[in-house]
Amino acid sequence: MARSASFLVIALALTMLTGCDSTQQEAARARLKAERFIDSASATVVRRRSADVRVVAVKLVGGSTGSAITVRLRNLATRPLHDLPISVGILGARGDRSYLNAAPNTFYFETHLASIAAQGSVTWVFTTDRKLPVGATPFAVVGARSSVPATVEHLLPQIDVATASSPTSANGARRLLVKVTNASAVPQYQLQIYALGLDRGRYVAAGGATLSHLGTESSETVPLSLVGARRPASIELEALPTMFQ
Repeated sequence: MARSASFLVIALALTMLTGCDSTQQEAARARLKAERFIDSASATVVRRRSADVRVVAVKLVGGSTGSAITVRLRNLATRPLHDLPISVGILGARGDRSYLNAAPNTFYFETHLASIAAQGSVTWVFTTDRKLPVGATPFAVVGARSSVPATVEHLLPQIDVATASSPTSANGARRLLVKVTNASAVPQYQLQIYALGLDRGRYVAAGGATLSHLGTESSETVPLSLVGARRPASIELEALPTMFQ
């Protein structure tokens, strides 16, 4: 925990600086990153469901390189939501739950939904190297409260995403390049990007990538690996903002 404590001290020290708005905003971003880092050290198991976020559909996608769970979500609230904990796993024969992302020190955005627009919809993706049983029933539960505090405007920062190449195959994995553009004045850190492959209206592939930093009004091309059993006919993309001011 020494590393976590040091990170938090630095972030809190930044919040005490005075000066222009940009300095204060940088301090807020540093504090948010630190709080997420510390939160990820603890196990995440959601027991109280959110009344504001509806789990519309949960699908299991399997492939030779692992498995993915896709979770379609709808925000019923009239405000954006952020940093909501999410638990995913597989149901047993008697309805018992086997959690896939509950362990401590799991990457923060493998246990949290970064953001969702007011009355908007997103598809969140969890991937694992484990080959889950074919026909297993996946579940997802979204928590009621944000794990860390943040100031969020009525509109989330605009992040545009588009495919920069068609999927290619190598060693059983499918890869594609994704162009991500930050059209806002808010720099992004650990930006979450998800790709979903569809065939005849069904998810047949899914994957995610993290972009460590994307400056304001700038673009980056990101490689992304897809888990799936078949070559998708089309690709859907999501990019969820992680910084809000």
